[in-house]
Amino acid sequence: MSADAHPYRRFWDTRDLDAWADALSTDVVLHSPLLERPFVGRAVAIDLFGSLLDAFDDFRITGEFVKDGEHVFLWLAGTGDREIEGVDVIRLDVRGDVAEMRVFVRPLVGLGSFSAVLGPPLARRRGATRGVLARLLGAPLRLLLKVIDVIATRLVQTR
Repeated sequence: MSADAHPYRRFWDTRDLDAWADALSTDVVLHSPLLERPFVGRAVAIDLFGSLLDAFDDFRITGEFVKDGEHVFLWLAGTGDREIEGVDVIRLDVRGDVAEMRVFVRPLVGLGSFSAVLGPPLARRRGATRGVLARLLGAPLRLLLKVIDVIATRLVQTR
């Protein structure tokens, strides 16, 4: 890894949460693929990325490019029995700190897996009851998305 690598790449290569925190703006905005309302602030972002480190068995950046000042990272993440594909679009502020991040995940069933591995640990950090509720509310979503994936594939694809 080169010394001039983007802080996001360095974070996933080293899993150094403190160095990643130093790269974030104090008022960083993270747009989740799961929630309409973004996560705002460095402390919230560090909490979220700590959960990501715990949740993903394997995280690999598979591509990277810069266009009009935005850094785009393509990635694959393993979580249990599912591999999730994603894209993170990162915008830096004038100081070079990460100011905004938008996360996109596919396939739809992967979004359910993403929710299932990330939601309960994040909620649990805010109380045991919240963790249980997040797990209970997320389980039907994950199952529904798996069923939709199977049925929709059969409906729209030729044999």
